[in-house]
Amino acid sequence: MTRLLVVLLAGLLSLPVCSQGDNDNVTVLVVRHRWHTGIVFPADRLSPSLSFLSDYFSQPAFYEIGWGDDAFYRQDNNTWLLIRAMLWPTDGVLHVVGLDRHPAELPHGEIQALCVSSAQLEALQQAIAGDFVLNDDGQPADADPGLYGDSRFFPAQGTFWFGHTCNTWTAQRLETLAIPMNRLTLTAGGVLEQLRGQTACRNPDDY
Repeated sequence: MTRLLVVLLAGLLSLPVCSQGDNDNVTVLVVRHRWHTGIVFPADRLSPSLSFLSDYFSQPAFYEIGWGDDAFYRQDNNTWLLIRAMLWPTDGVLHVVGLDRHPAELPHGEIQALCVSSAQLEALQQAIAGDFVLNDDGQPADADPGLYGDSRFFPAQGTFWFGHTCNTWTAQRLETLAIPMNRLTLTAGGVLEQLRGQTACRNPDDY
């Protein structure tokens, strides 16, 4: 009987940290749009480091953020802009979308859920905040209409080139979640492939 209790206790201790009943954990999503990947988190978990975003969006349920080449991100069906972005270093831009519903209800090429702690989410948002070009008042230097829905393009730190693509940026930001990623991941498929087997903290229907 004692041996059975020890086995049961060991099994309980080995359960994943991210459980549906743990309020300290939150589901972060990685979404794919054709060439690009983006990172999605609940708007009610917005960090003070990104609080300036609330001035541009009207009470969204989620924020989706991606980084990429300024020109190609705006017109990703332009082959010439793709070639130029790969061959010549160009300015970066951040695309932020205020989503009014869960991304699973919207068209995406693929979605991967990640279960992270509050501390990890805070670190992720702080890293992303460092990618915005801000003025002396701590506000984005500029904002243009985005690609779809309630979205904006913001000037970003960093230079886009063949070795540093939108998907490289996603992989590097995911490293702040203690997820082992190849920092030279160039494609959207490569990002999602490295995340296979990850799970959400709770069922998407619970949102």
